Amino acid sequence: MDAISFVLGIKSAQLRSSQLRDLIYRGRAMHEDDDEDGDVTAIEGRANNPKRAWVMAVYQDDNGNEIKFARTITTSGPSEYKINNKVVTYQKYNEALEKQNILVKARNFLVFQGDVEAVASQSPKDLTRLIEQISGSAELKVEYEQLKVQQERATENSAFNFNKKRGINAEIKQYQEQRAEAERFEQLQNDKTQLTIKYLLWRLYHIDKQIKESRKEMSSLGEKITAKQKEQERVDRQLRDARAEQAKVHRTHYQLERDILTKERELEEKRPELLTLEEKIIHSNKKIKHYEANAEKIDQDYQKQTRHVDKLKQDLEEITSAAQRYEAVRAEGSAHPTWQNITKGKNDILVIRKEEVNRQMLKEKQQLENLRRQQKTSSEATQRLKEKISELSRRRQQVMEEKDASLNAKEKVAGYVAQLTTDLENQRNDLHNVVNERNRITKRESELNTQLQVILNRLNDARVDQRESEREARMKESLNSLKRVFSGVYGRFIDLCQPTQRKYEVATSIILGRNMDAIIVATEKTAIECIQYMREQRLGHATFIPLDTIAVRPINDKYRSLMKGARLAIDVIEYPDELERALQYACGNTLVCDDLEIAKAICYGRNQEVKAVTLDGTIIHKSGLITGGRSGIEAGAQRFKEQEVDALRRKRDAFLAQLNELIKLRRKGHSEEQMKGEISAAEQKLSLFRDDLDNIIRKLASLESELRIIEDEILQVTPKHEQSQTTLSQLENQIQTIEKAIHSKEDTIFADFCKKINVGNIREYEQRQLKMAQEAAEMRLRFTTHQSRYQNLLTFETEQLKETADRLQKIREFMSNDKKLLANFERRRNAMLADNERVNNEIAELRHDLDRTKEEYETKSEIVNNLRKELAQKTREVDKMLKDISNREADVKKCSTDQFFIFRKCKLEDIDIPLLSGSLENIPLEDSSLQDGDPMDLDDGGSRANTRSAARAARGETNWNVEVDYSGLDREQKEDDSPETEQKFLKDIQEKAAEIERVAPNLKAIERLDGVEQRLHETEREFDSARREAKTAKEKFNAIKQKRHIAERIDQIYKDLTKSRNFPLGGTAYLSLEDTEEPYLDGVKYHAMPPMKRFRDMEQLSGGEKTMAALALLFAIHSYQPSPFFVLDEVDAALDNTNVAKIANYIREHASDTFQFIVISLKSTLYEKAQALVGIYRDQDVNSSRTLTLQLDQYEE
Repeated sequence: MDAISFVLGIKSAQLRSSQLRDLIYRGRAMHEDDDEDGDVTAIEGRANNPKRAWVMAVYQDDNGNEIKFARTITTSGPSEYKINNKVVTYQKYNEALEKQNILVKARNFLVFQGDVEAVASQSPKDLTRLIEQISGSAELKVEYEQLKVQQERATENSAFNFNKKRGINAEIKQYQEQRAEAERFEQLQNDKTQLTIKYLLWRLYHIDKQIKESRKEMSSLGEKITAKQKEQERVDRQLRDARAEQAKVHRTHYQLERDILTKERELEEKRPELLTLEEKIIHSNKKIKHYEANAEKIDQDYQKQTRHVDKLKQDLEEITSAAQRYEAVRAEGSAHPTWQNITKGKNDILVIRKEEVNRQMLKEKQQLENLRRQQKTSSEATQRLKEKISELSRRRQQVMEEKDASLNAKEKVAGYVAQLTTDLENQRNDLHNVVNERNRITKRESELNTQLQVILNRLNDARVDQRESEREARMKESLNSLKRVFSGVYGRFIDLCQPTQRKYEVATSIILGRNMDAIIVATEKTAIECIQYMREQRLGHATFIPLDTIAVRPINDKYRSLMKGARLAIDVIEYPDELERALQYACGNTLVCDDLEIAKAICYGRNQEVKAVTLDGTIIHKSGLITGGRSGIEAGAQRFKEQEVDALRRKRDAFLAQLNELIKLRRKGHSEEQMKGEISAAEQKLSLFRDDLDNIIRKLASLESELRIIEDEILQVTPKHEQSQTTLSQLENQIQTIEKAIHSKEDTIFADFCKKINVGNIREYEQRQLKMAQEAAEMRLRFTTHQSRYQNLLTFETEQLKETADRLQKIREFMSNDKKLLANFERRRNAMLADNERVNNEIAELRHDLDRTKEEYETKSEIVNNLRKELAQKTREVDKMLKDISNREADVKKCSTDQFFIFRKCKLEDIDIPLLSGSLENIPLEDSSLQDGDPMDLDDGGSRANTRSAARAARGETNWNVEVDYSGLDREQKEDDSPETEQKFLKDIQEKAAEIERVAPNLKAIERLDGVEQRLHETEREFDSARREAKTAKEKFNAIKQKRHIAERIDQIYKDLTKSRNFPLGGTAYLSLEDTEEPYLDGVKYHAMPPMKRFRDMEQLSGGEKTMAALALLFAIHSYQPSPFFVLDEVDAALDNTNVAKIANYIREHASDTFQFIVISLKSTLYEKAQALVGIYRDQDVNSSRTLTLQLDQYEE
């Protein structure tokens, strides 16, 4: 396909490469490079040069002549074309192909792979372009459009000449009629002039009369105003004095309010401290009660311990007395003489025997003595350990009781601490919220103050501190009333629109002019109702613009881009869309120019009859007159700021309202200082309770430590006590053993002695003799033991009593200190309460003074209001009189102006009114300097022009020296100045003018009649020539139009492609034209319905159905100008075998000697029905393509 396309002249962009030189196949050269050593000369010398490629197509025409078409390319880029080995240009090359009906641009000879479905699915416009290319109609497009323009131009020229001819005939007829009316017109003109002179005399007479009467009334009103102004000044002085007194009372009232606020703030500041003192007093009372309870308990313990110590002392004294009595009694018994005589002889023997026993049992006696000493020591030690264990147990019981009491106290105080902690946390959270709220309010207040200051500065810059005029205020109030009463009232121009940029304010104010205060309404009915309402309510005057009836001229869009620096006025104004008609009415086609040079270039350079306004206020009117000056213009431009000022005022009021709300919130909120005082009191209370809790915890720790020490001592003493008892038992056993040995020896030595004294053994004798001594020893030991025990107990209890006394003393000291603090707190509280009472009394006195001052202020305010009303009444009376004088002055000004314009009109129109003295030549014409009118009024023509002379006439200051002769008026006309008389004059003049207008002769009709007849002959010749040109152009256009048509064979071709045995009629296909008159100017839609299927869009068909439809369309299009051959590249890719067979049959039926089909296919169903096959394969040996051919028509099917 690339080779065929290449040789037939297809561009490289439609081939497989962007540049032609990329089509040169270099595979063989590269293959040979691998076998050689890279000799460049050898490569360039080969027959198959890789730097050059060509393709040749041999075509045989119907006469059997062969034509060789060849195209060569090189690596440098350009192509070379040859026909029969002769180099030709591309144009001749293409012409030779077109002679054989091979259209390169239309590509009517080949279909690329993948283009089949795209052909059927393309848009109507694309399909039209395809048909145009294939049919060759696109080549006729330029000629078609040129002939169409020529036809339209010739037709317009013919119509123009025809109309021109008809107009000239009518003009000739008109001139003939006007000649007859000229004489009648002159007579009517004379009659009208006389009526006008009489009417102007009548007007001048009554204007002069009205001026004199108005001046007389003005003089009378001036005297009355002088008297009223004196009364007004007297009331004004009284009002100023009353205001000064009112201001003095107001300052006193304000100072009293500030003093009250200061006192209240002082009370508020003292309140937290007072609450703190109350909390401290309550806490001190609780502590004192707690100390008193503890002191009472400790005092009871002290008394109990004191009684116990006294009892111990008493018991110790009794034991000492008993010991002394016992010793006295024993001493008396030992001194009895009888007992001494009985034992004296025996004691001598006993002593001798004892000494014997001692000599024999010396060792045992010594051992026994040692054991008894050890026994006594051990017994005393055991007794002491026993007493110590008993004392430790008692102390342990006491400590445990104190521990239980401390635990209860700890639990109670811990509960108080937890509750206070929770309350304190809540109070801190509340304080945090209050602080955050205060910070938020402060921040918001700061922001609002900043924004308010900015707005106030802007208002000050805009000079909004000046009060609105009374008229402006009444107008706004009236407008608000109208909006409330009637629907469809939009507002004033000044309120509804504004310039897009500030630089346009001056120009916009000039353009809108008197319409700035006009009120826009929806309908004329609403406007009439508003006018009636304003008349009934006496709300003043206003201009209304109804959107439904105003006459609006369309905007000329050419002025939008006429010149850089100039733009339509309506484009520089922002306005709501629904008010566009009102803006068009007010602005029209007026232009806003950046400077005067641009305005002059538009109005004078380009001769545009349009009004232009520059940014500095200079105006160029439609008539060409230039006016300017900024007097009064800036004031008008300043009014555009009223909307911005109103918005600033609304923002200011909103910010002030928000600030007031923030102040109210601040006043309503809890006092931050009060909350801080409460938190401080709670923190002190919590600190005290925590100190108590810490003391209890330390006490518990001390008791725990003491208890552990007691337990440790008990654990240490108990084994010692047990060991001492064991040692004591062992000593007793040893003593018994030794005593038995000694007793045996004694029994032996004292045997005879015992018999003599008749005792069983010496021990009985000793026991009898020593019983008293032993008893005495035991009694002494007992007395000594009890004395030692009670002495120890007395010492211990005395120490305990001392400790209790110390604790009681400390508690009493703490209680004394707290009572002193309590007294101090109560003294401070009483002082603050007294101070607060004093401040409250002062506040009460200040409030009493405030009420008295308020009544006095109200009295002064009433006096000021009465004086203000009286002054307003006087001012209204003076204003009314001034208004009357102004009205009279306006009447004089109006009459003088009317008088001037009448004189000016007479001068301009050559109206010869009778004069007693002076001349109309003294009346000026061009000197214009009136400033009272709207600068936009100059567009209305000379009748509204203002002049300095008119201004002087308005003030009654004329120096024209003109005196009119009123003798032409009769008495009745001088006395009657009613509107009916004026209407009669005007009616007569209008009737004459209407009659003159109806006649309206052309006084130069006779002179122009000959020239018009000559123009008629020339126009007839031009008309005949134009009619012939139009006929020729139409014939050429219709001829070329017939060539641009569309073939209608598609349905039959689609039927041939889709018919089968089951569906012999096949499907249906057709083209629908969007423009039946000129189909090549619009789209073409292609529709195909396969056999036995309903209508569907092309996109909803299957791939095979789209392919069949596309082939039918391609075959139909190519049948219009068929090329001698048709190349199809794998068009059967999406078809099944049945449809492939249908395509093959169609191709065989339509193939002939003059129409050759070349089909590229991979399906045997198609190529087995061909006349010949050409196979392409790759030869690996030479790295190139080879071909194989097979002629199939020699084989039977």
